[in-house]
Amino acid sequence: MSRYRGPATLISRDGAEVEVYVDLRAKQREWSGTATIGDFDATGLHERTLRLPDGREAQVQLGGSAAWSDVIELVGSGSPPF
Repeated sequence: MSRYRGPATLISRDGAEVEVYVDLRAKQREWSGTATIGDFDATGLHERTLRLPDGREAQVQLGGSAAWSDVIELVGSGSPPF
C-alpha cells in the first residue's frame, strides 16, 4: 500500500483551483482518501482533477462530508498520482 500526505490542488472543470491538504492511500487497483478543504464550493459536479506539487494529476470524485466538517472524502479514478 502506498500513501501520500501533503498539499495538493483540486481543480474544477471550469478551471477554478483550491489548495487542499490530502491524505491518500492506494490499495492494488483503487485509491482514495480525504481532503481538508477550507472555503470551497463542493456543489455541482463532483468530478475534479487532483494535482500534486510535482505536477502529477488524476481524476477524483468528491464524496460525502459532514455539514460541520472541512474534510471531504475523495475516490480516485485510474492510476494514483503518487
